[in-house]
Amino acid sequence: MRVLISDDDRLVCELLTEYVVACDHSVVEAVSGGGLATIQSYAKHTPDILLLDVLMPRLNGLTVCHSVLSRNPLAKIVLMSGQLDVTDSNVQQAGAVAYLKKPFSLEELREVLHSVEAAEKPKRLRTASASV
Repeated sequence: MRVLISDDDRLVCELLTEYVVACDHSVVEAVSGGGLATIQSYAKHTPDILLLDVLMPRLNGLTVCHSVLSRNPLAKIVLMSGQLDVTDSNVQQAGAVAYLKKPFSLEELREVLHSVEAAEKPKRLRTASASV
C-alpha cells in the first residue's frame, strides 16, 4: 500500500517511515508541516492510507480527517494520538477506519495496516464493533 504519514514532529515522521517500510509498504510522503500541508499532499498523492496525528498546530488531525473524507468518502485514515483516547467522541465521529494510541509498536502498526488493507470497504470507527 501507498502510505501518507502526517505528524507535526519530524522525528516521529522519520520513525513512522521506517515502520511502514518494515511492514512492506511504501511511503509517498511524510508531512511534518501541519494540517494544511497534509490536505495538499493527500490531494497530490491520493495514497491508499493516511496515518494522521490528531494533535497538530493550525488544522488538527480531526479537521484534516473531515476535509479529506469530504473530498474522498472512501479514504482510509488511521488516527494517532498520545493524548486522546479512541473512546473520545471527537475521535469516534471523525470517520477514521482505525486508531493507534501513541506510543505503539511496529507489530501494532503492522496489524492495523494489514486489517485496513484486507478491508474491501472502509469500516469507520463509530460503526466498528471492535476498536484498534
